[in-house]
Amino acid sequence: MSRAKTTAMEKAGVGRRGGLIDLILVGMVLLAAGSRTPLGGLAQWAWALATGSEAERPSLIATFDTGIVPHVVARIEASLGPTAVDVGDGAFPEPYRSAALATLPAEVPAASLALVASVGEAPHLPLAILDHLHRGDPEATLEIYAIGEDLRARAIQRAAAAGEPDPSSYAVHRRYLPAAAARIADELVSGTLGAGAVLSLAWPIAGEHRISSPYGYRHHPVLNKRKFHNGVDMAVPVGTPVLSAQRGTVSVAKEDDLNGRYVVIDHGYGVRSSYCHLSEHSIEKGDVVERAQQIGLSGNTGRSTGPHLHFTLRVGGETVDPEKFRPAAPAAS
Repeated sequence: MSRAKTTAMEKAGVGRRGGLIDLILVGMVLLAAGSRTPLGGLAQWAWALATGSEAERPSLIATFDTGIVPHVVARIEASLGPTAVDVGDGAFPEPYRSAALATLPAEVPAASLALVASVGEAPHLPLAILDHLHRGDPEATLEIYAIGEDLRARAIQRAAAAGEPDPSSYAVHRRYLPAAAARIADELVSGTLGAGAVLSLAWPIAGEHRISSPYGYRHHPVLNKRKFHNGVDMAVPVGTPVLSAQRGTVSVAKEDDLNGRYVVIDHGYGVRSSYCHLSEHSIEKGDVVERAQQIGLSGNTGRSTGPHLHFTLRVGGETVDPEKFRPAAPAAS
């Protein structure tokens, strides 16, 4: 075989391999765009509408905020049995204590390794260090545990110099942290505080009621085919008070043909809740609401076959089964 022909074949092989690599790279970019950009968020929302799933229009800014990382959700669910033991005043408090027990890796981050000798032997070393660091603010305690006090203080100073409101808030000064530190802090701060928010939810309907459609796949009552149901439906009469599941800020309060009148509340740290098919709501976008505060009345608006509340819980951008985190009913006296 001539050298020229061999060279041509080698080039052709390189071209084929190069084309395959390019195809893989394009696929990775498209996957990232579909899950982590505003365009992808809008595409997912449009798909939900087209397939008959309840969904709210996504925030074009919040799409970039991953909130709680996905594997933390599994740890939250696994934590629903035993809870942490409260060791008294001054300790890292509940519900964040139980959340830390569920979400924090056993390995202590480099920023807190020097404290290991100070706390001595402990059944759960991260909790012992959090107790040692805690000065009343769980968010600050977790951030110092994750990245150290110096990095946090410098980020707060930069945020203050830039004229940011409330620079001590993690959500505000996070952007002034080095990228690597922000990634570590996101998992430990958002993961634990988000888990704490989920573990201490209020149920949106008080009193006895029937779950008419649980979370998961079901036969859609309107479209007459099998569809994924991203929340739970509670069969209650029109006008039943609807309560906020947790403290947060109203991000959406509007109406459309699918969800009817609906409200979305951002509870921070990647946790959001939605309340659909309302007859009315008493809050507006930007309002701050408290846990168990009344936010509206149940109804039968939008695509609905009867009076009910559709309640959706999102953790880190993904829907989860709200019933797994439903508070236990108080024991009868």
